[in-house]
Amino acid sequence: MAASKQRDAGNAAGVSLDEAFAELRPAMFGLAYRITGSRAEAEDIVQDAFLRLHRAEPDEAVRSLKAYLATITARLSLNRLRDQRARRETYIGEWLPEPLLTEEAPAARAEDVSFALLVVLERLSPAERVVFVLRNAFDLAFEEIASVVERDVVTCRKIFSRARAHVLQARPRFAVDRERHRALMRGFFAAARSADTNQLVALLAEDVVFHGDGGGKATANKQPIAGNVAVAQFVIAVTATLPPEAVVEEIDLNGAPGLVARLHGRALVAIVAESDGTRIRTVFAVSNPDKLGAVTAA
Repeated sequence: MAASKQRDAGNAAGVSLDEAFAELRPAMFGLAYRITGSRAEAEDIVQDAFLRLHRAEPDEAVRSLKAYLATITARLSLNRLRDQRARRETYIGEWLPEPLLTEEAPAARAEDVSFALLVVLERLSPAERVVFVLRNAFDLAFEEIASVVERDVVTCRKIFSRARAHVLQARPRFAVDRERHRALMRGFFAAARSADTNQLVALLAEDVVFHGDGGGKATANKQPIAGNVAVAQFVIAVTATLPPEAVVEEIDLNGAPGLVARLHGRALVAIVAESDGTRIRTVFAVSNPDKLGAVTAA
């Protein structure tokens, strides 16, 4: 009955709930992904939010569909995030977000889905992360955010201020030309493939850090590697282990040019990097097959 009344209300406004949800779905997916760092979980959360929308009381949902969906999506994401934290205690090696394909998502702002930003968000508490994302990327009012994290408005303002300070401190912002970044990634692979240590070192910042995530299911460094010489040597050594028939392709990941190594179509590793336009400052390599499903299907 409630769903029927909602559809009637939507039709009266000239658009059905299903159509309105379809329009808002990319934003809800982006919200869930930024909070959880998982594409697969974000898909599940958005579907759950859609089901809850249809079960909601008409006035509750129709009054402000976008705010309603954002609130439900954020609550579900917060619950998933708390569950993730418990599971990660037994995770093998470093946990990195799931790479997000953005080649067919021109509306996705690079700064909102930046891989480096997601890694920084991992250092926040679940409440800090939700408050920061809702306010910074979704511009939700603190009164609405308060109901999601079950805190008062004043506390939410303090949480946001604290989270924003952490993010700004941990992640320097570089305005990098997209084509310049693409050229750095091409140079990175060319130097690694040809085992040119000197050339690779020249492309890396002196204090570069290499992060890997194999989840105990694929080859990866369990601890971050720091320093351009150490990173160059590790990258060249790992590249040499790729099967001869493996191919490396350019791919748009998390709003920036990235790389993916494939074997007979299956993704072996996805590589995302952060640069200042001159040198690569951070490299993220995800080889856990559980996080490469979408990249393999691309």
